[in-house]
Amino acid sequence: EMMYIGYMGPVVFLASSTYTLTPSRMGQEGEGRWADHDLIHYKPVSEFLGPGLQSLAFDLILSRQYGVDPDGAVKLLRQMRDTGVVFPLIIGGHPISQTYWRLMSMSENDNYYGPTGNRIWCKLHVQLKEYSVDNYTEEQSKVDLYGSIGNVLATVF
Repeated sequence: EMMYIGYMGPVVFLASSTYTLTPSRMGQEGEGRWADHDLIHYKPVSEFLGPGLQSLAFDLILSRQYGVDPDGAVKLLRQMRDTGVVFPLIIGGHPISQTYWRLMSMSENDNYYGPTGNRIWCKLHVQLKEYSVDNYTEEQSKVDLYGSIGNVLATVF
């Protein structure tokens, strides 16, 4: 019997008798964005700018004993980190937020190797940061603007 936990983009979290990959020690943190405006002879005036981006961290145990290829999983996560992939994060059938996430960093700890030198167990610490979908809209509008300017220039010349 397989228990579906959730997913992080292409990484699926499952628990079964033959395959287990689940996040543990998950913690989330966030803050509001404030600006302090200095005034001469008075205390600064604070202004609320809006919510900040959420951060999230968790551990993943990658074990051949539980059907996970540690090297393959690490390679996939490195690729996600190094290419700027943004992805939904679903745990327990529910999104962690209404926005996407990006993989900021990961650290590999407690590596164990088999007699042939292949990695059989690895503990990863993964840090994610929220990616506001408003960025995508703004980036797309700039692309559309620059594209339309380019079309006009191409037509004129």
